[in-house]
Parts: sequence; C-alpha cells; structure tokens
Amino acid sequence: MKDTRLQARLRRFGLSLAMVTAGLASVGCPAAPTPPPDGDADVIFPENYRTAFTLVRDCRNSVEHEAQIRVYVNAVGAADYLADAATLPEGTMVVKEEFAPGGGCDDADLEFWSAMRKEAAGFDEAASDWRFQEVSAPVRAITTDDNATCLECHFDPACLVRDLMCTAP
Repeated sequence: MKDTRLQARLRRFGLSLAMVTAGLASVGCPAAPTPPPDGDADVIFPENYRTAFTLVRDCRNSVEHEAQIRVYVNAVGAADYLADAATLPEGTMVVKEEFAPGGGCDDADLEFWSAMRKEAAGFDEAASDWRFQEVSAPVRAITTDDNATCLECHFDPACLVRDLMCTAP
C-alpha cells in the first residue's frame, strides 16, 4: 500500500501517523473538518488548467514533496516563471500536480495538487501576497487552505529569491 503524503512527511521527521494521532487525542484537538461533498468549493485553479496553462516543469522527482511532480502556470505568469523572475505578477496561478511516490506522472497516480495564486497587493504581505492551497485528487477537495503550512518550506532562501517559487525553471 502506498504512503499518503502525510505519512511521508511524518516519516521524514521520525514520526508515525499513530504517534501523531495519539498525541492529538491526548490534548483533545478537534477532528479535522470534513471536505465539502461537492469537492470543488473555492478551489483556486480551474479544472481545465492542463489545457489553459503552460507546462513549465515536466514530470520530475521532487525532494521537497517526496513525489513525482509536474508544474503548470497560467498565461499571466508563465513567461516570468520561465525567465526565473524575482517577482511574478498579480493573477499568476501555479499548479503543481503531485503523484504517488515511486510512480510516474500517470493520472491514476495523481494524489493531489499544490496551488498558488498571486493576489492583489496587501492580501498577505508576509506571503508576498500569495494564496496557497492543497487539493486532493480526483475529487478536488481542499485539504489545506492556509498560508502558514506552505510557508514553512516556501521561506527557504532559495525560494525567497524567486517570489516563493521553489521549483526552478
């Protein structure tokens, strides 16, 4: 059975899902919210991103996400992304497809998307006005919709010089 992304991340820190679950239960944390049943409420990227966006990174291994990835960027930011620009324009959308570890980039192995959308100035100055989101596949249910989780990695110095982009062109 394939590990989930959470299990892979926990393993990286020497933890197991059982240890974390037991720890959360002992402090009385509430259960995780249930994703909306329609699975598409407020997803920040369109379903047709593969045909509407530019493929900027073909299938490759991602050390940060412990998976195979493929990256698409919309027309607003694709040229700047490919030029390795220090800042991407408002309206840029970046969609990273993340596949099951150990496989390729086949649709059957697509586990989720990590997405970023550059909002208007002042949206979130600490995050360079990016909105981050993680969405499970294939139902498009939002699993992470807060910048704090994603910024833990995107504040890496290599990402900071590229407007929080961590996947180099």
